[in-house]
Amino acid sequence: MVATLVESVVSASTTLGLPALFVVFVLKGAIVGKPLPTSVVLPGYIFATGETTGLVVLAVVVATGGYVVGQLLIYWIARQYGFEAIQSTRWLAVSDAKLERADRLFGTYSGGGIFVTNLLPYVGSFLCIPAGMARYPVGRLVVYATASTLLNYVLIVGVVIRSVELAVS
Repeated sequence: MVATLVESVVSASTTLGLPALFVVFVLKGAIVGKPLPTSVVLPGYIFATGETTGLVVLAVVVATGGYVVGQLLIYWIARQYGFEAIQSTRWLAVSDAKLERADRLFGTYSGGGIFVTNLLPYVGSFLCIPAGMARYPVGRLVVYATASTLLNYVLIVGVVIRSVELAVS
């Protein structure tokens, strides 16, 4: 099922272009698209549309921007309406246990926790919920989230492209 979903997302993104890629990553950052594996979707888009340096850079920047916008959406909902709004939103699948873990991590590590969790699969964004509740400065959130997401996507794309180059040669 995930493979079919990934194929559909990559296909739609290549047909509709970078705006579609942006929307996919907004959903991913907003926890809605968590089942989508970034390590497949982003490189899949790059390979499907042509692996030029300009496209690679642009795709990574667009995906990073989309993911951070999605995280800001989660931050804003939590800041304005609290945990209850996150829990009652049916398109967000966030368990009480995940919220409690995110709250503990954010309480312990603050912005550093945001940076580190954005580097881990299926963990990023959750710390934006307690960050919003704590009214963590949005500028700092953007810096930590953008830096770590950009680093994550550069590493993913670099490793995948290099692996393919090695496999072909």
